[in-house]
Amino acid sequence: MGWGTVSKRCYYVFSVCVTFIFCSPIFGTEKVTLHLKWFHQFQFAGYYAALEKGYYKDLGLDVEIFESTIGIKGIHEKVIQSPGHYGVGSNELIQERYAGKPVVVLAVIFQHSPSVLFFKKTSNIQSIHDLAGKRVMLTPRMDEIVAYLKKEGIELKDLQLIEHKFDPNDLILGKVDAYSGYATTQAYDFKKAGFSFVEYSPRVAGIDFYGDNFFTSEVEVREHPDRVKAFREASLRGWQYAMNHQEEIVDLIYEKYSKRNSKERLLFEAKQMTPLIQPVLVEMGYMNPGRWKHINDVYADLGMLPKNMNLRGFIYDPNPQTNYDWIYYSFGAVVSIFIVVWLVQWRRLEKQYSENLKKQVEVRTEELKNSNEYLQVLNQSVLNTLKELTEAQDRLLSSEKLAVLGQLAAGMAHELNTPLGAIVSSNQSLADFLNNKINKIVETILGFSKEDSIRFNKVLEESIKNQTFLEGKTERLIKKDLASKYSSTLKMDLYGKHMQLVVETGAYRLGDELSQILESENSLTILETVATMAAAYRSNQIISVASEKATHVIRALKSYLVTDKDILSGNTVVDVIFEIETILSLYHYNLSKVNIVKSYLTNKKCKGNRDKLNQVWINLLNNALQAMSYAGTLEIRIQSIEPWIKVSIIDSGTGIPDKIKDKIFDPFFTTKPDGEGMGLGLDICKKIVLQTGGKIELEDVPNGACFVVWLPIAEEDLNSNS
Repeated sequence: MGWGTVSKRCYYVFSVCVTFIFCSPIFGTEKVTLHLKWFHQFQFAGYYAALEKGYYKDLGLDVEIFESTIGIKGIHEKVIQSPGHYGVGSNELIQERYAGKPVVVLAVIFQHSPSVLFFKKTSNIQSIHDLAGKRVMLTPRMDEIVAYLKKEGIELKDLQLIEHKFDPNDLILGKVDAYSGYATTQAYDFKKAGFSFVEYSPRVAGIDFYGDNFFTSEVEVREHPDRVKAFREASLRGWQYAMNHQEEIVDLIYEKYSKRNSKERLLFEAKQMTPLIQPVLVEMGYMNPGRWKHINDVYADLGMLPKNMNLRGFIYDPNPQTNYDWIYYSFGAVVSIFIVVWLVQWRRLEKQYSENLKKQVEVRTEELKNSNEYLQVLNQSVLNTLKELTEAQDRLLSSEKLAVLGQLAAGMAHELNTPLGAIVSSNQSLADFLNNKINKIVETILGFSKEDSIRFNKVLEESIKNQTFLEGKTERLIKKDLASKYSSTLKMDLYGKHMQLVVETGAYRLGDELSQILESENSLTILETVATMAAAYRSNQIISVASEKATHVIRALKSYLVTDKDILSGNTVVDVIFEIETILSLYHYNLSKVNIVKSYLTNKKCKGNRDKLNQVWINLLNNALQAMSYAGTLEIRIQSIEPWIKVSIIDSGTGIPDKIKDKIFDPFFTTKPDGEGMGLGLDICKKIVLQTGGKIELEDVPNGACFVVWLPIAEEDLNSNS
């Protein structure tokens, strides 16, 4: 080998090394642009931390961060127009995906959305349902608030919607009655101003959205997978650092990015974000496809997306499964070669085949003998398994009650949360009245003259005697009528305090006597004092009604759970009407759109096991409600046809096709989608009813479906008739 050849090879090795060095991302950088959805603040702390701590640079990324002054508008278009662009969005990403924009969500920062609805604490809004007719500011694209209102039965057309100015003074000064915003930021503005407020989160109604999801385009994921993975990894590392060093990152944001918000406000935002991000309990960036399906379902209920949208390609997988196609292809090639070789050898094997056939038959015979012995053992095993399944069926009946409790959990929580929330809110109002206002009221009343005392007593008696809630339209008509009637009275300005208090206290119902009230120099003080006392009285009434409702729900649950000793021992006398009424109470939350028609034509009792029969009623009612999609007419008919009690449950659903009517009581037969039912419900019902000595069947009805249960009448009722 000559010196020239050696020189050429060294030069080649040197060229390859230089090319590797300058092409490697470790020594070079890739340009990346991140578009935020709002001004610089702690809401985006993780990205600042990743940039300033060098996490992006360590992975070969040159990242530039842009804030937005107009919200999320236009961000999606910027991200998908060319590779290298990333953005911070919200749950609207799933809508943009459906609209045809190829966005891919890379990770979730907020496990729970910070979106809430703020009210003034001392206003006449005692619960979310009092919003009807009120002035409300809703942030654009804050769809979880819209879904929350709809679930509570409040449509947007029922509200006076006002354009959101993002100025907390609009609520503080009473320009609006409700104000949507973030619990992480707006709450600070209200507390700083000394403004007492109440916040309602959609999560109390089971609407749990994600918040602040960073995303990119399908082109970026497909053409630059390493860059996507590196950007995601560095960003999440930055978020972990930011949540563990909040004060340091607050100083960084204030000194380098924006002085729009004070350090105190930024630190308050950081503390409020901690329970929403849950950095200790949940892996940073984690997202569950089931939660995205829940978000899809909520949008579908709002009519904004189709049901069961295909999310494939929308949710980024940082650790995709290895592609084993090359193994399959290689295996196929090997098999093909083997077949060719085998065909070539076929002629040679043909001669040996005859000689080996006899020997193979002997071997097969021995194998069949062994297989026969194995089948006998297997048959005995099947018999033992059948016995175990029979025992498991009895255990399944016992566990069915726990499954039902799981189904009722969300509804029960709502049924208790609503009255308990009203009790807490009203109790706070009463506490404020007793601690801060009663002394002043007493002093004011004692300072009234004899004439003003008479006026005060008259207004107070009218206000407490007839406390009715006025809808927005009715209230406006009353104000217009009063303004017209008292046009010559300066006090009765249409938008003045006198006018508002006259309507609020109900003094307008005094008719001509109202003029005597307005003649007093202390008329405003009289009306304000009555309004304060009436509000306290109204809070007391709310506590009474809410307590009674909560007691009713708990009493129904107790009746369902508690089992008498004699019932556990076997069949006993069962009051069918009482048990069905108890179950309907537990299902009250699911019956808001269902018209229940009760035809109780007998009060006789039946023989049976109360717990097991309750499983029958729950199963049949569940099937009926699901068939009607929880909206329509449900009839429950109980009649006596001796020696039977006949219980009919008739729904207005889609009915049962004739071709499957003979199969519905078969075990494991179901018409529900995979994963939503095992097909054991009606089979269990049939076995329970047969054990009781009765029967269950399907009757023909013009519309929907009708399940009939025949149960033997208790002997004491039979003897009383004879």
